[in-house]
Parts: sequence; C-alpha cells; structure tokens
Amino acid sequence: MPMSVDNQRERNSFKISTMPQENGYRSNQTSHIHGNLNQTDNGTDKFPSNPEVRERGYYSELATVNPDSSFEVPKQAPIAHDDVLRETFRLSNTARASVFDLQGIDIAQLLAISKQGEFTTEFKRSDVYLEKTIEPKVFMPFYTAPCALPRKVEIERRKRLYLSLDLPTLLQERDIDTNKLMPKYVPADKVVTLNIPNEDPAPFDSFLPLHYFDDTEFEIWTPQAWLSLGHDPLTGLSKPLPGIALLPNVSTSEIRDIKDTDLKFNWVNVSILDYDTEKQLWLVATDEREHSVFDMYRPAKRSRKPSDAIQRRQPSPEKLTTYDHIDHHASGTHGRYWIPRIQLYFLAEDPRVFADRVTKAYHDRKRTEAELRSALFIDCMPIDGIGKLDDERIKRMIELTKTSAISKTIKDEYVTPIVEEVNLDYARTMNSMIFEEVTQSDPISFAFVTLPIKQRRPVPHTACVDIPEYSFNEVFDQFKFISLLTSKPAIDALKLVRTECDYVINNLSLLQKTIPKHVKLDEFESMQFNQTSTTHMYLTDTWKNNLRQGIKTKFIDVGRGWYNINESDFHIYQVSKLKKFIERVKFMMQDTLRFLVQDSCQNYVRMITDACSPVLNMTEGFKWPANDLINTPYRPPKNPLFHLDITIDQVGPRYITSYENFANNILGAFDRAIVQTQAIPQIEKDIMENIFWGGEMLKLESVALQEKKVSEWRDVLQKAVQASLIPLKAYADAYEPYVALMNLNVDHYTKDFEKTEKSIEDYRNEILMHIREKDKLEKTIPISIVIGPYYIFAQKLREALSNKRKLLIEALLLSQTRKARTRTEELNDTFRDIQRKLYEKANTAEDLSEHREWMKSVPEQLDDKKDDIHKVLDEFTMLDEFCYNLSNEDFAIKYNLLASPWRLRTMLDQIEEQHKEDEERFKKLQVQDTAALNDKMDQLTMSVASLSAHTSIERSHEVANECRKLNKILKECQEAAQTYNNRERLLGLPVTNYEKLAKLVKDFEPYRVLWSTASDWLRSHDSWMNDPIISVNAEDIEKNVTEMYKNMHKSIKIFSENEGNYWKPTAEIFIIISNIFSEIYSHCSEIRPQYK
Repeated sequence: MPMSVDNQRERNSFKISTMPQENGYRSNQTSHIHGNLNQTDNGTDKFPSNPEVRERGYYSELATVNPDSSFEVPKQAPIAHDDVLRETFRLSNTARASVFDLQGIDIAQLLAISKQGEFTTEFKRSDVYLEKTIEPKVFMPFYTAPCALPRKVEIERRKRLYLSLDLPTLLQERDIDTNKLMPKYVPADKVVTLNIPNEDPAPFDSFLPLHYFDDTEFEIWTPQAWLSLGHDPLTGLSKPLPGIALLPNVSTSEIRDIKDTDLKFNWVNVSILDYDTEKQLWLVATDEREHSVFDMYRPAKRSRKPSDAIQRRQPSPEKLTTYDHIDHHASGTHGRYWIPRIQLYFLAEDPRVFADRVTKAYHDRKRTEAELRSALFIDCMPIDGIGKLDDERIKRMIELTKTSAISKTIKDEYVTPIVEEVNLDYARTMNSMIFEEVTQSDPISFAFVTLPIKQRRPVPHTACVDIPEYSFNEVFDQFKFISLLTSKPAIDALKLVRTECDYVINNLSLLQKTIPKHVKLDEFESMQFNQTSTTHMYLTDTWKNNLRQGIKTKFIDVGRGWYNINESDFHIYQVSKLKKFIERVKFMMQDTLRFLVQDSCQNYVRMITDACSPVLNMTEGFKWPANDLINTPYRPPKNPLFHLDITIDQVGPRYITSYENFANNILGAFDRAIVQTQAIPQIEKDIMENIFWGGEMLKLESVALQEKKVSEWRDVLQKAVQASLIPLKAYADAYEPYVALMNLNVDHYTKDFEKTEKSIEDYRNEILMHIREKDKLEKTIPISIVIGPYYIFAQKLREALSNKRKLLIEALLLSQTRKARTRTEELNDTFRDIQRKLYEKANTAEDLSEHREWMKSVPEQLDDKKDDIHKVLDEFTMLDEFCYNLSNEDFAIKYNLLASPWRLRTMLDQIEEQHKEDEERFKKLQVQDTAALNDKMDQLTMSVASLSAHTSIERSHEVANECRKLNKILKECQEAAQTYNNRERLLGLPVTNYEKLAKLVKDFEPYRVLWSTASDWLRSHDSWMNDPIISVNAEDIEKNVTEMYKNMHKSIKIFSENEGNYWKPTAEIFIIISNIFSEIYSHCSEIRPQYK
C-alpha cells in the first residue's frame, strides 16, 4: 500500500541539519531520501554530536530561499570517509604469510560443510539513488570564468531550493485540488447547483483524463535522458530515480475501477523504474518500507513490456477501458504502476514548473469540458424553423464544385447527401449564433456557459485542391477557346488599360496626404476638398476618355469577330469575347478605384494618426500642469497639421476654432473622398456606340462607407481626433488663472484701488507686482506650442495679457500722478493764497498791523509745508523711477511748487518797504480823524443839554425818538474813540483822552430812560385798553409794568442825585415824573390783583 507524504513525515525523524533553511529543512515527501545519510546500519549516528562545530561561511552554503534566515548550529560534524587505500600499500601493513597456519585443517571439508549463499548487504534507502538523480539541470559552462558563479554552486543552490519546496503546497497556492485531478464517475442522481455566488458557476466533475492535456513544452529531459540518470558507471547497474507520483490511496490489488468515487489520490514518494515508449507510460514503485533489501551484485531485470506474469493478472477489457494506463504489480512485487508523465514529478526538476504544468493541464481540461458542454447545448437545440440555405446559394456552391473537367461528371445522387449535411451544418451554425447571442446578453444568468475560443484557421500547406486525373489537352483547348489572351489587340488593350490604371494608383490621391506647413481648419478643409475634386474630375473625364480612346484604337482594325466594336446586335455582343474583355476592364477599373481609395484613405489616416501619436493614450480627466505652459511632451514625429489661435474672453480661455469642428471636418473630408468615387461611370456605353442602351449610365462599384475596413478607419480617425482634443482642452483650461486678468476693467480696478488711502509704498509695491507679473507672464506663456497635431499660436494672447498688465501699471502711475497733481495744486493754492494776501493793500492802521503780524507767520507756514512738499516730491520721484513721462502741465505744476517758497520769501522784503510808506500815511489820517471826533462831541453836548427844555408828556413819542438818535450817535462816537485810541497805539502816536464823551453819555442816560419809558407806557396803555381782550397777556402786562416802574424809579433817583450839579431841573419836571409814576403805579395796582 502506498505511503502518503504525511505518514512518511511522521516516520522520518532525521533531517539534514547542515543545510541552510528558511524555518528549518523542510519535512516533506522528499526528506526520507536523505534522512538516513548520517546513520549507521543499526540506526545510530556515525558521528557524535559536536556542538562546537559551526557552519562554514562558504557562499555556496548560504544559498537559500530566504537569505535572511538564521543558521542553526549543527549537531554533528559532516560525514567524512578516510582514504585508507594508500595505507594498504605500506610494507608495515602487508599481511604476513605466517599468520595463516593451515596445518591440521582440511580445506575441502570446510568448503563442503559451508552453505554460504549470495552475498547480500542491507542498504539504506538513500543509498539506492544516485546523487545525480536529484541534481537540477543547469545551462552553465563547466569552466568558471573569473567573478562568475561556479556551476557546482548553482547546482547546489537549485537542489536545495527544489528540495525546500513542497509540491502539494505549490498546487494549493495555484488553487488546484489534488482530489479533482483524476476523473471519477458521477452518480446519475447527482444534482449540480449552478451560478453559486463567489464560487465556480459550473462545478461539474471532470470526466476526461488529465494526461490528454499534458503540455510537453514543460519537459526538460527526454525519457531516455531521465533513465540515463539512474545508470551507475562504477557498477554498471541501472538504479531507480526518486520522484513523487499521484497514486490512489489503496494497493493495486484492491483497485477495481480507477474512476471509483471512493478512491483518493495523494502525492507519494516513488521509485521510477522504467518507461514504455509505445504507450508513453512510466513504471513506478511505491517506497512503503523504511529499509529495502537489494542484491548489490545482481542487477534487477527490467523489461520495456509487461512480463508474462503481469499479463496473466491483467484485468478484464472492461476495466482496462476505465483506466488503461494502470498495470497490476508483477510477480514478486507489490505496488507498481504504469502512470503518465503528468502524474509523475522527478526530484531533479523544478517543482514550480511542474506545478505550472499540472495547473495548465487542469485548466485546459476544464476549458475543453466546458466547450464540449456548450457544443452539447447547441446540438440539443431544435433546428425546426431555423431555415436552410436558399437555392441560389446551393446552386452556386454546386457550380463551384464542378469547375474542373472531372467534377462535371459527378452524379446528382452523390450531391444530395452532401447538401443535406451542409444544411444541417448551417442550422447548427445558426443555433450557435443564437446561443452565443443569448448567453452574452445575460452573462450573469449564463455564467456556467463557456463559449469556445474562436481560433484562426491554420494556413494550409498547399493552395491547390487534389483532383482526379483528366486529359490535359482537352482542358487546355477549352481554356484557349474561352481565353482573352489569344489576340494581340486584346493583349495590347489590356496593357494600355493596366498602364492607365497604374498611373491612377501611383500618381493620384483622393486626399492630400502631406501638409508641409500647419494650416487653419478651414484651409485644411479647402485643401482636401480641392484635392478630392481634382482627382474626381480626372477620373470622370481624363481617365475615362483615355481608356475609351485607347480600347477603340486597339480594336478598330479587328473587324467582325470576337472583338467587333462596331457590333449593333446586343445578343451577339453578350456572347462575344469583347463583352468579357469589357467586363475585365470594368473589374480592373473597380480594382483601381478600390486601391486608390484604400491608399488615399490609409495615407490620410496615417497622416492624422502620426500627428496624434503622442496623445493617443490620453484619457478623460487629464490636466495640463499650470506651471509649465511652454514645454510640451506631445510633439509629433512630423510637422503639426492644424493652426489654432488661443484667446480669453468673458466665457474663459478658448480657441478661435471650436473643438467640435475638427472631428466633423476631418471625418467629412474622409467620407467625401469615398463618396466621390461612387459616381464614376462605366465605359461600356462609350465603346459600344452602335448598341442602344436604355436608362442611366451604370456606375463603377467602389468602396462603400459601410465596409468593415472603412468603419475601422473611421473609428481610428475618430478616436485619434477625440484623444487629441483631451490635451488641447486641458491646455486651454490651464489658462484659467489669466481669465480674471484678461476680463479686468482698468477703470474699476483703479477706482477700487483708490477707495482707501494708499501710500507711496503701496503704489510702488503694486506697480512692482504688476511688472513682475508681466515679466513672469512673458516667460510663462509661449509664443507657440505644439500639442499633437495642433500648432497653438499664443503670441497674441501673451501680448494681450502683457498689455493688460501694462495698462494697469499706467493706470496706477496715472492715479499716482493725479494724486500728486492734486496735492501739488493744494500746496500751490496755499502759496498763491499767501502771495495774494501779501499783495493785499492795508486800508487802515489795523489792517496794516494785522498784515504785519500775519507776515511774521509766513516763514513758519512755509516751514510747515516742507514735509508736504517733500511728500509730493517723493511721489514725483516714484514716477521718475518708473520713467513716467509727465505732461507739460504736470511738469509746470511740479516746478512751480519747487519755486513758490523762494518766491514768497523774496516778496516779504518787498512788502516790508511798502508797509513803512502806509504807516506814514495812516498817521496823517489819524490826526485828522481825532480833530473831527472832538468837534462832533461838542455838538452832542449841546444836543443833550437841550433835552431839559422838554416838559410836555404829550410829546413823549417825539422826544423819545430824538433820544434814540442821540443814543445812536453817542455809541458811534464811543466806538470811534475806542478805534482812534487803538490806532494811536498801533501807529505810536499819543493816546487821546475821551473822558468828556463818557460823562456826556452818563448825563444823557436819565433822559433816554425817562422819555423812552413814557413813550412805551403811552403806547402799551393804549393797547391794553383798546385791543381785544384775547390779545392781552396778563404776564406780559405785569412784566412790562414792573419794568417801567423800575425805570421810572431809577430816573427819579438819578435826577434827584444830580439836582444842582449839572443842570437845575424845575419843579414841573418833578411833578410830571411824579404824576407819571403815580399814574403808572395806580394802574399797575389796579391791574395786578386781577391777574394774579
């Protein structure tokens, strides 16, 4: 019974400890081969454990799968065999003859008693295989060049790598289940659930053997080369090869059917014994014992064919059909199998490659079984209603099969079954197309269906079809009879036609295929339209006329016969060779048109795609780097085709030519060129002029827009143009940061900037910013750039943006100029006011004094304006820094400001002299004014004295008015006296004393109060007594009465105090005053109680 890998791991307790390892040397199906190398025959270690022996540092011993892994300290020293052969030749070690004392010993009797059999020795399993049977195959020279890896080191590395890999693990990593490798019977009642989510949608069991799909390209040795590895040159024995085979988990005697569902297959260690060349099977034996006994001197007999004993114990033919590559063990053996190569892994090969080999075979089998199921589905579909080939096609197919002389003799009864088979195949093809369409329309529901891969039909070895023998002479005579090439005029005419057609193909083009310089889109369209029109005109006129004239010239002398161009009978013409000749010319012309269209369109498509080649892989969402508008990685191998001007408006950055126009115009020129060739007339009517032709003239068949190749060219053009528009749009979008600048209104910008007070530094920084941006803009935006087929001209946009920056700079400078002009004019107005005031002439001494005092403040005022002047000059200096050209007016204002302080200081000296003259003049006038005032005072004294003569109360109003006039004149005299005294002080004259005027005012005051009160009393009393009571206000009456009372009392007091001092009031005056007082008092007493 074969032993599984897991069981052998448990039994194999010894490991090779001297090998580097990733996590210790692997414990797998190959470990038992090397497990007992360090054991004696009785199972003990040959060498004692030596913990001080450490791993050597040879780089060949460091070759592991993971070089970072740590090395374990070996537990024993490496195996070393002492060479004692040389010691046997020493004389001291030579055996002495005296040692063998044979006296008294009967040699013959000893030999007769002895029953010695064959010499046998018990060997460990590792001694069965040769070392080279596990050495990998490498392609390296035996001679190691300097600094190169030695061959033995590479072999050792690979050997350790291969031994460290586990085959079942590798298969598991490739999602290969070992139990599913071998086909098994499927119960009839088994239900297969399809389209399980996240699982195989078609979990059908395999029913085809795996070795049918074995790919021998993975093989590294031939079978003979594999077997030669087991040949021992020292003993001449052929030893087995170590390997791992996929075998059932029961012994061969228990196997009844290899497809039994109870059988489990595992990868087990085997010994490879033989190979059957005819059946391509390998003979392997399971290694189920830890020690095997072999005869060292008797080589095992092997045979390429099964022994008689094996043949006698073969199963029945029914069982052979189920598993034909298995053979029961031979006589005296146990667990031997004949298996295919796909079930056998040699330890000397790369397990990863073998795992890939098994994986490929597994997937190929699965794909084949799925395609077989799909074919079964199609075969089960009904063919009713599918239809058959129409009779016309059947007839054409039969005619094509009878083209040869022999095929014409085929009987119809042989054709009918073939036609039925063709109809059946046609129905199946239709079902296949329906099945494919349905499954592809709903891939989720039909996920379990795998459609077959459409493979290209292989090219046949020969183009000719084998036909039966026939009479060549008869067939040749028939060919000569129907051939056109038996007449010299026909040959010459065909030659002429070919020449004209070749000229069209080689020298004409429907579309312009080269453009020396980039043009605008409308120019490109015009060029292509002109090229198409010119070619179409040549084809319809020149080409047609040349062919007609040439053919008629060649056949004009032929006369009646096969090539009679003057034939008038249509039926005779139809069976003549001239009809076939013209048909051939028609086909040649159609071929010419087709090649012309093909070459023109192909060159046109190549021109567009070559120009678009750098941008064909563009995808939506591409963004052009905004910091690099100059460099382009999308420059075509040749010149660009289209010229574009980029601009920026209110919408944003755009091209003057719209994007959509490119695809329409390019494809429109392509379609127009093809359509133009469909209007070329045939020449049959022009040659056979004597035959009546009804209807319109027939056209030559040309390339249609719906043909597959044309559609492919259109798709290529459309994809190329659409791909080229992606970076074109992205490049335009990269100018988005300049939209705000381009659409900026300079006036609004200036107003916004001037809303807040800005210093000179603010203006300077803003202007410098614009200058920097202007320089940066000129360095950032190119004059032109090439993107695929487009030559983008950006110089105008760059100039526009640069001019906009320049306008902003000029606007700021102009704003600063206005600001400086305003401040300068304010200062100049101040200086002009000062100058105007300096020139003002003093009319009085006060004006002169005030003017002098003000002139003392002028230098201080000029000093106060120094800072303002410096600020304004700094503003003009800032304008000079930017080389701003001031206007004549601004220039004059600026230098007027500079000259004003000096001009004013000069004027001060001149005005001082003028003031001295004015002072002398004012002194003379002051003396005159003082004398006039004294005379006026004398007159007033007399007027005041005359007031004492008035004693009648009836004249109170008249006297009160005279008192008011005198009071006004006295006040004016007081003011004049005060003014004259002030002027005298200002002019340095003696101050005049006006005490007489003050005394006069004092004496006049009682009279004024007396007569004013009397007049007011009479007027008020009349109003109180006569006016309506509604208009009388008690509070005002009381207030006025009280005030009058006080004034009268004050007047009486003053008169009584001055009685006898200045003038002598009469008793009558006192009486009048007393009466007035009494009357007023009495009336007040009467009125006051009523209004309290």
